[in-house]
Amino acid sequence: MRTSGLFEREADRAAYEDYVAALAGDDSAFRAAFREAFFRALKEQLTGRQYEVLWLNEVEGLSGKEIAYKLGISQSAVSRHLTRGKTRLRRLLAYNLELRNQSFS
Repeated sequence: MRTSGLFEREADRAAYEDYVAALAGDDSAFRAAFREAFFRALKEQLTGRQYEVLWLNEVEGLSGKEIAYKLGISQSAVSRHLTRGKTRLRRLLAYNLELRNQSFS
């Protein structure tokens, strides 16, 4: 049972990394519009706290300690929100990539 979960996490991570790499090469207006739509959709899929912690960490570059201080929560809570938010994000991206491959292959 554990092996299956590990495989799913590895597949989710690989899909996420492929997705991010594909976006890295394009600096067009489309990419900017996509990024805005992506963050709006992401905000709808994550809890408010997960989104806030991910934003502060990934976009603003704050450390876990800085986020904990800023939000008035423990560092372990920050870590938990980051882990759960990133896991949810990887699953959403993997699901969307899977749909894209089914639709356009």
